[in-house]
Amino acid sequence: MSYLKFFVIQAASIILLFFLAALPLYLYNMDGRLIFQPLEIPNEIANFIIGLFTGESYFYMQGDRRRFLLSDLSSFFLSSYFYLSISLLIVIILSFILGIWFWKKSEKWVYSALGFIGIIPDFILVLLLQLLITYIYKKTGVKVLKVASLSMDDPAIFLPIFTLSILPLFYLIRTLNDKTYEVLTEDYILTAKAKGLTKRYIYLNHVISNVLPFLKADLYKIVGISLSNLFIIEYLYNTRGLTEILFEYPNNFGYQYNLVVITLLSFFVLYIVTLLTIILFIFLVERIFING
Repeated sequence: MSYLKFFVIQAASIILLFFLAALPLYLYNMDGRLIFQPLEIPNEIANFIIGLFTGESYFYMQGDRRRFLLSDLSSFFLSSYFYLSISLLIVIILSFILGIWFWKKSEKWVYSALGFIGIIPDFILVLLLQLLITYIYKKTGVKVLKVASLSMDDPAIFLPIFTLSILPLFYLIRTLNDKTYEVLTEDYILTAKAKGLTKRYIYLNHVISNVLPFLKADLYKIVGISLSNLFIIEYLYNTRGLTEILFEYPNNFGYQYNLVVITLLSFFVLYIVTLLTIILFIFLVERIFING
């Protein structure tokens, strides 16, 4: 039943996506009057689905040129995947270290940092970091970091990844701190300490194995949080990911339904691929450091 529910939810989400993507075409203002043509939306969706089989939906117009969408989309997808996956791998590694191994030392400053960072919107944080780097450059003449990508061949790396990592990192450290504390107060842990077992042995064989299920359960939420932040990060840092196709291409080349829908579906694929990457990484960590 749970699989059926999952399938129904995903199918409903895709149908809603198809509908919302068509709204800009059939909901608009003309001479001060709001025009809405809902009966045209099913036709637009049907034409798109038919085009998936005929191949027409995989092409879009870039000015006067007809281009293959999937070919152009791949580089933008890989850019988004790079920033999202690298930032989340950093989050997982640091959460292991600070949330489990050094949980007691990190507990106080994590809660303080969360209280401060939690009130700062992502776009404000990005602007503050960019202003800080610019200020340092003006005062010292040293270009510490790139504040934005000039092109796909000259991308900003550190600041986008750093900004993407902050919120999920503090969230995950706080969660693992709480779970680590609960595990360490269990009787079998106290017995292990009384027997003189080393901290390394206790953590690898008892603590991490009991905390990991909570980490795995939060992965869906963590990837979702990072993916939602990716829209802001890519736009403000000009990292030329999927967000550029979604927002810039319609402005430059006109609103094209197939272009928007396939790009939005690419975000679904990005979510799944990134989630599988993180799951594989955690599996390897378990095999090498815990079970090994």
